[in-house]
Amino acid sequence: MFGYEWDMLAIISAALIVGGIVKGIVALGLPIVSMAILLNFLPPLSVLGLLVAPILVTNLWQAVRAGNLLQPLSRFWLMIVVALVCLFIGAELVVIIDTAVLFAILGAIVATFSALNLAKPRVHPITPETEKWLGPMAGALGGLLGGITTIWGPPMMMYFVMLKLPKEAFVRTVGLAWFCLAIPLAIAYWRNGIFTGDIIPLSIAACVPGMVGIRIGEVIRDRIDQETFRKVMLVILLIIGLNLIRRAVF
Repeated sequence: MFGYEWDMLAIISAALIVGGIVKGIVALGLPIVSMAILLNFLPPLSVLGLLVAPILVTNLWQAVRAGNLLQPLSRFWLMIVVALVCLFIGAELVVIIDTAVLFAILGAIVATFSALNLAKPRVHPITPETEKWLGPMAGALGGLLGGITTIWGPPMMMYFVMLKLPKEAFVRTVGLAWFCLAIPLAIAYWRNGIFTGDIIPLSIAACVPGMVGIRIGEVIRDRIDQETFRKVMLVILLIIGLNLIRRAVF
């Protein structure tokens, strides 16, 4: 089926379920976790194409299911627009920028931010005046990084953590922002041949195990309090930061 043996389809399904569980708990992590598993069995381009539909569907699900989309859209529209513009700029800069240096710098920032917040959780809240310029800045950094490396999450996730959003508002906002950014990425993968041919039906079918994982993760998220949710987000950020440093070194 889909050009793969049943054992490989089982591995793909398991990877999507595990990634979906992580995303269901903290609103992100499906592509990172699933990719880490699948790259041991499939070529990188096949993995990228496979994850396109699950990324779009799961982010749309979280954005819509978590509540009124007008709330995050009215608050974060400028950040999303700036991120989209910078995504295309980053895609043009990819040929001249040393991604290893970028990974190292960003990884160090993300890891330090997470570690400090885990050690000293008392952080002054962001004022409305600060939010006006810090949000677009986070969007610009996330967009540039996404265009260069396809990883746009860390700068904007750090911003959302600093805002101390309630967990449902966090999930809704991340789902909306990630869905908007995934659309041009999907179009780019379609144009350059990554998301074409036999990979499209497999990617669509992969939405099923991805959504199974999401639902399991959502049940877990409903059972944890706001402080536990915050700590889990910071731990995930710390792991992402350390992984970025690893990618820069090796």
